[in-house]
Amino acid sequence: MVSSYTANTGIEKPATGDQSGTWGDTTNLNFDIVDRTLNGVGAITLSGTSHTLATTDGTLSDGMFKVLVLGGSPTGTNTITITPNDADKLYFVRNGSGQSAVFSQGTGSNATVPNGATKIIYADGAGSGAAVSDLFDSVSITGGTITGITDLAVADGGTGASTASAARTNLGLAIGSDVQAFDAQLADVAGLAVTNGNFIVGDGTNFVAESGATARASMGVAIGSDVQAFDADTLKADTADELTAGFSAAIHDAGTKSSGTYTPDVDDGNFQQAVNGGAHTLAVPSKNCTMVILYKNNASAGTVTTSGYTLVDGDTITTTDGHEFFFYITRVNDGSSTFSLLTVKALQ
Repeated sequence: MVSSYTANTGIEKPATGDQSGTWGDTTNLNFDIVDRTLNGVGAITLSGTSHTLATTDGTLSDGMFKVLVLGGSPTGTNTITITPNDADKLYFVRNGSGQSAVFSQGTGSNATVPNGATKIIYADGAGSGAAVSDLFDSVSITGGTITGITDLAVADGGTGASTASAARTNLGLAIGSDVQAFDAQLADVAGLAVTNGNFIVGDGTNFVAESGATARASMGVAIGSDVQAFDADTLKADTADELTAGFSAAIHDAGTKSSGTYTPDVDDGNFQQAVNGGAHTLAVPSKNCTMVILYKNNASAGTVTTSGYTLVDGDTITTTDGHEFFFYITRVNDGSSTFSLLTVKALQ
């Protein structure tokens, strides 16, 4: 009769009544296989870029070792193929070969053990579609404290520090000189550009090399929301200051007003223009402001009625085609009452 073998380890199972007088030899070999499978440490010598890790039925083979110590002189990343592809396998792997080792069993996923690393890998024995998994990948740390770890240097993708303040210093993010704490009241933000892989700020000085971008992101330090480029000349909306240079402003076209109520919105700009194209009402802006509107009459110009103003003075608003006017509007709310002034100046 013919012996059979266990699916994953290749241990021989003699048929009933078979191997009379030699059964002991088979049993002793099976014990050696079990011993190797439970606690065996095998030195696997790699060469080139591929290696076959085989488990052969009834024969002591490398694929039966529990612990694999990879060595040799591979010429590059070495792909280790576990055979047969229908055998479940669990290996402890220590890679000292000088190259990464990729474990594969079928067309499914593979597991990579970098040089110098130790991993536990599992081959699912699913046949042609078999996959190899790194069991360490399923470890999830959700709390607690890790001690005894050296801070990862900036050159290696870390911050070289164990505190946020030290990390900012290492990355060239000194608050008050390189960057300043984010303030939503800032009226202007210095320009930020990227040149040759470096962030460039305002006048062109080097802010910080791009290699620190990943570290800044991991620290939650995003330029433009958490911090912004430092500029001593930036004006703040809530801080008194003195302008030492003039400025210009674009004019907003509010369109033609021919009916209903027109309420100027200072958010559109302090300088605006509109066309009187029919009878309508001019109301008070809803926010404190001083603004100028250039009003022009067309052939359909109608009477402009004002609404809500504390005082209206100046020239008369005509409806003559082609006539133009400056409307000077001031609106102030002192916390309890709103005061508004409309001054009309005819330009003809």
